[in-house]
Amino acid sequence: MNIIVIGSEGFIGSNLVDFFIKKGHNLVGIDSLLPKNQAAYKYIRVLSFNYNLEDLIGSFIPDVLIFAGGSSNVQLSLEQPYLDFEANVTSVSKLLESLKKINASCKFIHFSSAAIYGNPINLPIKEVDIKRPLSPYGWHKYQSEILCIEYHVCYNIPTCSLRPFSVYGPGQKKMLFWDLYQKVTNSSHNIELFGTGDETRDFIFIDDLLNVVDLILNNGDFKGESYNIGSGAESKIRDVAMLFVQELNKNLILNFNNLKRDGDPLNWKADVSKIEKLGFARKMNIDNGIKKYISWLKEKKY
Repeated sequence: MNIIVIGSEGFIGSNLVDFFIKKGHNLVGIDSLLPKNQAAYKYIRVLSFNYNLEDLIGSFIPDVLIFAGGSSNVQLSLEQPYLDFEANVTSVSKLLESLKKINASCKFIHFSSAAIYGNPINLPIKEVDIKRPLSPYGWHKYQSEILCIEYHVCYNIPTCSLRPFSVYGPGQKKMLFWDLYQKVTNSSHNIELFGTGDETRDFIFIDDLLNVVDLILNNGDFKGESYNIGSGAESKIRDVAMLFVQELNKNLILNFNNLKRDGDPLNWKADVSKIEKLGFARKMNIDNGIKKYISWLKEKKY
């Protein structure tokens, strides 16, 4: 297949590129960053969200266009909501419009976010549950999902939206485990983390996410539907942080400051029955996933 990945140099995007290249597909990557492995695929660097892809779509004729770009910075979205809107809504709107004009049969996979749920009333969270975003980022991801439904219903473009929970693994250089690693390597006694430590997340290893994307690509309906992308397991931040520190053989004290950051949810656990019906089964638990991530950090000498 011919596949375009928007956000090809980010954590999820770069792993998607490697995954599909290994499967023998033809890849074009688009991002604003310097390419990681330009020899393996065609790469186009753009420096704004206002790029025009119609010429590329017309010449490359993609079978699949994956949007794994935009912005994922919750705190920045609170400070500059319009910039986040452009990154996460306007860009998706332009991509869908380009497909409508040039290649309406191309499958469009939109990476949304579990942030659209906010603080759910019940766990595990089902795709049909009420959406209560806590940040402009969450609202904008939800608006982009609605755009995907609109362009399927009105123009028959095959679309779907993926709602990743807490994705981690080799290649990630932000979020909890990356921040924790920086603190561990620069501390000899105490580490301070936000919250109480009793907050929970649903952690999914990057390889499991890649397998889900492949299952959806081959078996999904592409009728504007959404999918939770999680492990179906709930883990306390305190517990996973301790696992992480112990795996590094560090004797450090974890202190939680009891401060809540705006936009951060309290408890998350995904209902993954929808992707299980497509064949998903988690292969990586949190213990082994942390070990693999730390091995990657040490290998890269970060």
